[in-house]
Amino acid sequence: MIQIRIVEDIEKDRRETNKYVKDVLSGKIKIDKKRAERTLVVTPEMFAKLFSPQRMRLILSIKKNNLENIYQLAKKLDGHYESVYSDIALLEGFGIIKIRKKENKKIPYIDEAIKIPALAG
Repeated sequence: MIQIRIVEDIEKDRRETNKYVKDVLSGKIKIDKKRAERTLVVTPEMFAKLFSPQRMRLILSIKKNNLENIYQLAKKLDGHYESVYSDIALLEGFGIIKIRKKENKKIPYIDEAIKIPALAG
């Protein structure tokens, strides 16, 4: 599972995370399994850029039917191949989307749940 944590101050979060890691490594505290999940930490501004409406449509389309290649996705979303490819590459860089190759085609897919605790009820 990918957890997306939205924070106001990334530097403050980084300092707190570094202290937590040092405490775990020194044996002062035990590892918190929830905290150990793969987590992407972003500010609200970064979240808005990363999950733009266009990228959300792309994510939803991939999640719904992960058998389409990038060209088919671009056509389905009425987008240009280059911009869809660029969005997929960005999301892949953050670990949200993965790509498998089948013959000469690149097929994006999502194989993990995405959890955003700040938005959960």
